[in-house]
Amino acid sequence: MTEEKIDSNRITYLQMIQSSIDRMSTASAVFKGFCVTIITGISAISFTEINRWILLLAVLPVLCFLIIDVYYLQLERRYRVLYDDVRTKAHDVDFDLAPPKVGELNCPEVRVWSCIKSPSIYLFYLPAIIIVSIVITMKFTEVM
Repeated sequence: MTEEKIDSNRITYLQMIQSSIDRMSTASAVFKGFCVTIITGISAISFTEINRWILLLAVLPVLCFLIIDVYYLQLERRYRVLYDDVRTKAHDVDFDLAPPKVGELNCPEVRVWSCIKSPSIYLFYLPAIIIVSIVITMKFTEVM
């Protein structure tokens, strides 16, 4: 293959990887939107006559969105490693879109704890969990 064809294939491969990274970040924004909707709904229904124990179930979706968002952030970071490897020619252009496994990487940024410590995670979900906890606490301490 000519050098020009190899560079053209590399650019195409990088575009494919970038589109996967874009999908991961879009999914994260969608999860945060759903989480805000759930928190708003929980806050609204907490002022009605609802069983207090049902409000405890509201924590579950927020925690589920947190787990899914951390997973997608980790996956996005793995794709970024693949992108960087292809860009620096450390990875062959084989059009394989499977990101490298976490255990194969010598990169602390793709570990779960590193993703949890990301500002995009803790600055959103920590206040969300605090708000839900306050609403639930207020409902349980309410005088009937």
